Amino acid sequence: MTALPTADSRFRGNDTLSALDHEAQKIVAKYDEKRAAVLPLLHLAQDTIGYVTPEAMEWTAKWSEVPVVHVREVVTFYSMYHQKPVGKHHIRFCTGTSCVLRGCESQLNYLKKKLKIENGDVTPDGKFSLEEAECLCNCEGAPMMQVDKDYHVDLTEKKTDEILDGLK
Repeated sequence: MTALPTADSRFRGNDTLSALDHEAQKIVAKYDEKRAAVLPLLHLAQDTIGYVTPEAMEWTAKWSEVPVVHVREVVTFYSMYHQKPVGKHHIRFCTGTSCVLRGCESQLNYLKKKLKIENGDVTPDGKFSLEEAECLCNCEGAPMMQVDKDYHVDLTEKKTDEILDGLK
């Protein structure tokens, strides 16, 4: 196979997509149909590069044997995939109905003020990025946010401070 061009390495090291070919081969081998591997291949690329580049979409299409447009549709449909760099710690803040009813707006405004960023922004030091999410499916814990892969519920200003201070 021909190696694709190096992915944008300004954000997360000098990893190349071709260096992921061995892992991609193992992922594809788990499925009866290669197209079933689209999501895990995208996760692999994003976890390595930091976001899904156009080259990562082409690489995923090659390994899953689907058109690039199909991969692009998947990337744009699911909010878990990022098409531009995110912070070292990506915060998804729930703005769903339950969270609104339990005070998420004041918590979100506090977080924006503390980080000095708005929805879709990354802090100047690259440590945090913020994304407002319609629903993170944890209504009983409202207001809540997801930091990287961890959920944090029943947020208060003090709890938000503790969470952010605990991140390196």
